[in-house]
Amino acid sequence: MYDEQLLIAKKALERQKYTNLKTGIYVDDELIEFDKRLLKELKISIIVPESFVSMPDKIKNIKYPSQNAPAVLLMNLDTIVNFGFNLLPNSLMDGELEILSQKYQLAIKNINPSILFDESVEGKTEEGNEMRWSDFKSYSIDGQSYNRMVFVRMRHFVIQGIFNCPDQDKMKWSTIAEQVFKTMKEEVV
Repeated sequence: MYDEQLLIAKKALERQKYTNLKTGIYVDDELIEFDKRLLKELKISIIVPESFVSMPDKIKNIKYPSQNAPAVLLMNLDTIVNFGFNLLPNSLMDGELEILSQKYQLAIKNINPSILFDESVEGKTEEGNEMRWSDFKSYSIDGQSYNRMVFVRMRHFVIQGIFNCPDQDKMKWSTIAEQVFKTMKEEVV
């Protein structure tokens, strides 16, 4: 009994060393490690889980059957945790990101009125770019999904990001998604 408690305490203490993208982050018993990826077609770099791969078209067509699938989709190997990205050719001024975010929320609600968005959150990337995100729950072929929709204002364009995972995994992934999106950086390609 004592040995088991000691082992649990040691494991918890060890996990405290892995809390960010540099050290890696535990999700359940798996240590997720991260690396920088250049997404040339979007003119950005971003730090994402190194085990994530580009979503094959066969899976993309099932998970995103409409024509509005993100241009770049990265997924974990069991396909249930996804990051997606689109380049929007909009050049926005300070404060206009909120209006863009509201328009996208309205468009999603028009398609599916049952979706309720959490309050929109304003922030900055590590590079100081204005960003805005909001969370919502949706229903997909994987069941209930937790989603985060993000907009980041770069110099000459806006990046739309989407993150989703099973709703029951929201607490495991929401802080990871926030840290990942904050690493978005405009690249000269």
